[in-house]
Amino acid sequence: MESHLTELLEQLPESPGVYLHKDGQGRVLYVGKALNLRSRVRSYFQPSADHTPRIAAMVRQVQDIELFRTSTESEALILEANLIKKHQPRYNVNLKDDKSYPFFKLTVNEMYPRLFLVREKLEKDAEYYGPYASVKKARETLAIVRRHFKLRTSKMKLDGTRTYRPCINFQLRKCLAPCRGVVEVEQYWQQVHKVRLFFQGRGKELMARLDAEMNEHAAAQRYEEAAAARDALAAVRRTFEQQLAVVPDPDADQDVFAVYRESHYAGVEVLFIRHGRLLGSDFLLLERTEGSDDAEVLGGVLRRLYTRPSALLPREVIVACPVEDQEVLEAFLTREKGARVHIVVAQRGAKRRLIEMASENAKLALHEKMARRLDDEAVLEEVQRTLHLRRPPRRVEAFDISNIQGAHTVASMVVFEDNRASKGEYRKFRIRSVAGPDDFLAMAEVLGRRYRRALAEGQPLPELILIDGGKGQVNMAEAVLQELGIAPTRLDLIGLAKGRSERRRGLPRAGNQDFEYVVKPSLKNELRLKKNSATLHFLQRVRDESHRFAITFHRSLRRRETLRSQVEEIPGVGRKRAQLLLRHFGSLRALQQADPEALLAVPGLPAKLAGELHRVLHPAPGAGAGPRLSAGEASPPSALDPAERGTVAALGREH
Repeated sequence: MESHLTELLEQLPESPGVYLHKDGQGRVLYVGKALNLRSRVRSYFQPSADHTPRIAAMVRQVQDIELFRTSTESEALILEANLIKKHQPRYNVNLKDDKSYPFFKLTVNEMYPRLFLVREKLEKDAEYYGPYASVKKARETLAIVRRHFKLRTSKMKLDGTRTYRPCINFQLRKCLAPCRGVVEVEQYWQQVHKVRLFFQGRGKELMARLDAEMNEHAAAQRYEEAAAARDALAAVRRTFEQQLAVVPDPDADQDVFAVYRESHYAGVEVLFIRHGRLLGSDFLLLERTEGSDDAEVLGGVLRRLYTRPSALLPREVIVACPVEDQEVLEAFLTREKGARVHIVVAQRGAKRRLIEMASENAKLALHEKMARRLDDEAVLEEVQRTLHLRRPPRRVEAFDISNIQGAHTVASMVVFEDNRASKGEYRKFRIRSVAGPDDFLAMAEVLGRRYRRALAEGQPLPELILIDGGKGQVNMAEAVLQELGIAPTRLDLIGLAKGRSERRRGLPRAGNQDFEYVVKPSLKNELRLKKNSATLHFLQRVRDESHRFAITFHRSLRRRETLRSQVEEIPGVGRKRAQLLLRHFGSLRALQQADPEALLAVPGLPAKLAGELHRVLHPAPGAGAGPRLSAGEASPPSALDPAERGTVAALGREH
């Protein structure tokens, strides 16, 4: 054992915390937690230690250990999950589908509550319902609720002191429009109570109420209102018929976890049961599980799902076997929920039947995933063979340039891993050193920035770099990589370009179809691909995704510039003052609606200019219109879409 490692083991503290095993290059091999760091970490290096082959291979590579002390084991639980997610260590069980689930938020803390989908719990005094494994299903449910119970969707604060012009939802009869100031609070809350009944699974009570309303309206000859109650009743009935009642207890609030193992893969099926009904299910795929028992696999999954701040916790977690750190995890969940949470090992009865149902689903889903992986592996092997690559292109990084006549030149990088888009690793670049429409220099800048940083940070290089272009672009890219010291043997570089048909090029052959071809630095001639080959489809899919991502970024920059120029059209407002105003008000809409007092409150804005701005933004009747502000609707700033607020906020930051 290295003297440095021996010294570290002698200095280990006897406190709870998290430890990171690292190799000689500083890469994290394994992340673990312990109630006593000294005894836990030293146990890895005892001669009598009986390790699984996976852990034994890890221990042989350990050259350094990093420690994080925590006050409690519960804190170590959270930190361990976050560090595993950050470093993706090679020897930890790998959860491939690290996701969060959407749920519904009902803002009962407001005078006129709203309902919308969220993934984070930011307000403790709101009500939350879910989670939903299927975003599509959650959106369909949201559409049903909004159509029949007519809650508002606007984001403005309604406290009875100000009224607004109703939006199109009121005209479409999808909203009661309390913003008009004529809807009684009690009348609106009647709809809120129906929504509560809907999400609390109290279908019989809700349908009885809707049926009574329908009959009441019909007796009073208010047939349009009776028809609306009838349609709502039918929609609620269909929804509850689709939600399978799997538990006789209407108050059952459970998550059910079952494991199915095959080879070095493990599949975990989770069933979300709320109010006795199955809201949905999800399948989680784990790799590198050889040598890990079901207790470790289940414990890892529960920690990853439940330690995130956005987790919507059940009252009961049902598992097939005891899980690792069960008591610590149970205490943590109870504290986070603010109510007792039980982790129950199903032995018999209804709970055991739920485990069996989840286990069967896990088996089917794992077989489907493994079959798909075999298909992906076949595609990658075909690409390697057709393009004569050194290795199968398990990680592909593709680049594209976008501009209009040299303006707002941007670039995109998209990443595909194992024939799947890895959107969390996409990157956008604003070109800094190139003036005008020079795609060659722009690509050189992007590649230099990307791989200079990758080398500096020790990031893994891709097996394949794909350039949208021909021989010139590929030769330029090769020169950039050589300048950075990246040898041709470390990765493959290709370009995908479009070729004109023989007829369009004036050749005697009669072919009249354009084609796509591949160029490589090591090949003198182009490599044509068969029209329907798996290799061509693979490259086109990656190239088209990089093009889409670049175009989307380019359009967003143009929209920002348009907004900025509209503000600068106001007399007396230049670029710096436009940035100041947009930062202060957050949007063009809010600026246009600002009263004189609000304008005077802007730091650094003279009183005379504030008055002129108000005159231009609020012309007197019969006066000439002020400068056109395309975003100047009658909605307040809080009614802005979050994406628009982010765009406008970015205006104030850019120079």
